[in-house]
Amino acid sequence: MTSQLLDKRYRIIQVTGVTTAGKTYLAADTHRPGYPHCTVREIQLAGKNSQTPQLTKIIFQRNAEKIEKLGKHGQIPELLAYFEENQSLYLIEEFVAGEPLSQELIPGKAWTDDRVIDLLQEVLEILTFIHENACIHRQIQPENLIRRESDGKLTVINFKLEQETDPQIANFQLQLIHGNSSQVSVTQKQAQIAFTAYIPIEQAAGNARYSSDIYALGTIALQAVTGISAGELAAVRNSKGEINWRDRANCSAGLAAIIDKMVRANFEERYQETAEVLADLKQIPRPTIARETKVDRLPQTIVTPAFFRKPLPRSSKTLWLLLGGTAAAAILTAGLIYLWHSKNPARAKELFARGQSKAQQGDKAGAIAYYTQALAIDAKDAETLYKRANARYDTGSKEEAIQDYTQAIQVNPNHSKATYNRGLARRELGDLRGAVEDFTQTIRIDPSDAGAYYERALAYYDLGDRKTAIADYTEAIRLDPNNANAYSSRGLARSAAGDKTGAMADFTQAIQISPQEAGIYYSRGRARFNLADYQGAVEDYTKAIELDPSQADAYTNRCSAHLNLAVYDKAIADCTAAIRLDAKDEAAYNNRCIAYLNLKQFQKAAEDCSLTIGLNSNNPKAYSNRGLARSAAGDKPGAIEDFSQAIRLNPSDAVAYSNRGTIYFDIKNYASAVEDFAQSLRLNPNNATAYYSRGLVRRQLKDRTGAIEDFQKAATLFLEQGRADGFQNAQEQINSFK
Repeated sequence: MTSQLLDKRYRIIQVTGVTTAGKTYLAADTHRPGYPHCTVREIQLAGKNSQTPQLTKIIFQRNAEKIEKLGKHGQIPELLAYFEENQSLYLIEEFVAGEPLSQELIPGKAWTDDRVIDLLQEVLEILTFIHENACIHRQIQPENLIRRESDGKLTVINFKLEQETDPQIANFQLQLIHGNSSQVSVTQKQAQIAFTAYIPIEQAAGNARYSSDIYALGTIALQAVTGISAGELAAVRNSKGEINWRDRANCSAGLAAIIDKMVRANFEERYQETAEVLADLKQIPRPTIARETKVDRLPQTIVTPAFFRKPLPRSSKTLWLLLGGTAAAAILTAGLIYLWHSKNPARAKELFARGQSKAQQGDKAGAIAYYTQALAIDAKDAETLYKRANARYDTGSKEEAIQDYTQAIQVNPNHSKATYNRGLARRELGDLRGAVEDFTQTIRIDPSDAGAYYERALAYYDLGDRKTAIADYTEAIRLDPNNANAYSSRGLARSAAGDKTGAMADFTQAIQISPQEAGIYYSRGRARFNLADYQGAVEDYTKAIELDPSQADAYTNRCSAHLNLAVYDKAIADCTAAIRLDAKDEAAYNNRCIAYLNLKQFQKAAEDCSLTIGLNSNNPKAYSNRGLARSAAGDKPGAIEDFSQAIRLNPSDAVAYSNRGTIYFDIKNYASAVEDFAQSLRLNPNNATAYYSRGLVRRQLKDRTGAIEDFQKAATLFLEQGRADGFQNAQEQINSFK
C-alpha cells in the first residue's frame, strides 16, 4: 500500500503497526505546505456480507465522533478526517512527533517534588477535559504520554473508547471469580496479575471509572518520585493491593498524601474527580526560586600566589636593631625590586607573551602559569583572562575556564570571543540555558556571527526546542551558505520534528557541499529509512561504509533496511560485519536473530537472541524473540521460560502473555492458558484473537458458558475491526453449541 494516495490527498509512507484493530500507517498530507505527517487507521470492509459493513460503519461513525470531540483539546491528537474509500474506512489523525514519558522515567533516578507536581497538574488538566466529555482513557501509561518535540508539552494518545458489549460478557470477570471450585486457583492468580502496572483492580474486572485514570496517573507519579521501574511496581503492593512505597521516596508529606489517595486499591477511598486532586496540589507550598544572574556566576577575585606575597617573619625590635646597616640595606633593595616587578606593566606584557608562546607550543600548563603571573600584576586584563580561559578549556578544566571567561566579560562586556567560548564550555558541562544566553549575547555583539547561531541551535536542539533550533540553523546557513554541518544538523532537527522530506533536502545539500563526509550519507540513509525508502537507505548506508568502513552503525542500519526488503541473507551479512567491528552491538545481534527467524533457522536465531540478552539482560523483546525461536524449534518449556522473563521485564506486554498462552494451549495446560489470555485481555481489551483463543481453551475445559461468552466477544470485536474471516469463525464456534 506504500505510496498509495487516499482521498486524493494522504500519501501513505509506511506501515507503522498491525494490531487487532487493523493496520496503521504514517502518511503525508499533500494538500498542506511541507507535506506534514499524519496517522492513518484503516478498517477493511472487503469480504463482508450485506449487513456487516453497515454495522461496522455505524460503530466507526460513533467512535470517530468521540475522537473528533476529544481532539479539540490542544494536547490530544486532532482528528483531521474520516471517510470511506475502496471498501475500507479511514481515520486520519494528527501525527505527534516526540518521545514517550517512559524515556524520562529512569530506574534509580527519582524526580524532584516540583517536577512530579508539574507532571500531575499537566496531565490532570487533560484528564479533566476527557472526563467532562464523558470518556475514560483506560490506558494512562508512560508510553501513551508523548513529550511533544515542538513545545515540550505532554500529549495523551491511544484512547480505548467504550465498545458495544453484551451485558453477560461485561460481567464475565465477576462470574468467573464466583465460579466453581475447580477454577478458584486460576482466578486467584488472575486477581494478583490484575494489580500489576497501571491498571486498578476495578478496571481489570471490567468496571473502569473516572478514578481509574486517576489511579494510573498516581502510579506514574509514584514511579517518578521513587525511581522504581515499571517492573517493580507489582513488587511493592501488599496482598490487599495497596502500594507500600513511602520508604523508597524522599518527598514532602503533602505530595506523598496526595499520591497515596490517588492509588488506593479501593476506588471508593480514591479521588473521584480530577478537580479534587488539582485542588490539593495547589495547597502544597512551592518556593519561588530567583533566576541566577550572570553576576552570581562570577568567581571571586583571583588570589595572588603565595610566592609573590610571602610575609616576612615577625621579629622583635631587639633583633631588628642587631641586623646592622648592610643587612637593612639588602632588605630595602629586595623590597624595591619586588615592588617594581609586581607593578610594572611591561613585565605583565612580557609574561603574557611568554604564555602565548607556550600555548602555541602546546604547553598549556606552562601557558597558564605565565598568564597567572601576568594577572598577578594586572588582574583586570581582559585578554589575559581570555587566553588563560582558553588554555584551561583545552586542558579540560571547564569550570575554571568559565570563571576566567566570566571575569573577562565583566571587564569587557563586548568581548564576543569570551561570550562565545563560555557558551561552548557551558554546553559541554550541560548548562544548556547558560549556553543559550552566551550565544545570544555573542549575536547581540556581532549579528553576523554564523558560528554563534549554529552553536545556539545545537543547544536548543539538546533542550528539545526543535523549532527554534531549525530557525537558528537557517540563519547560520544564510550567513554561511557553504556550511555543510549546518545543513546536516538542520536535517537532523527536521527529522526529529517529523519533517522527513525537509530533512532529506538538507542532507542532500550537505552532501553537495561535502561529498566525502560519511556521516552525512549515514544521516540521509536514516531519513530514507523513516520514509520507507529502504532501497535508497541501502544506497546511502553503502556510500557511508565506502567512505568509512569502520562505521559499525552503518552496517547495522543497512541490515535493518535489508530486513524490511526481505533480503535476509544480505541482512545477516551486514549484521555480521557490524559485530566484527563492535562485538557489543546489541542491535546487530537482535536484527540478525530476526533474519534467522524469517529464514526458519531457529537454532541460530535462538543463539543470537541469547547473545543479545548477554549484552542486555533487561531487553524484553530479545526474550520474546528467543521464545518464538524456541517454540518453533519444539522447545516449549524454553519458550515458556523466555516469555515469562519478557513479562517480568515488561508486565504490560500483552503480546508476550498471548504468545505464552498459545504455548500452554499447545501442551494442554489449559488452566495456565486461560490465565495468560485473561491477562493479555486486561492489557489489551480489544484483542479479538485472544478472546477467540481463550474460547477454544474453555471449550476443551467443557466450560460451555465461558466459551460462548468469549466467542461472542470475539465476534463483536472482529466485526468492529472489519475482520470478516475472524467474525465468521467466531460465529461458527457459537453456532456449534446450538
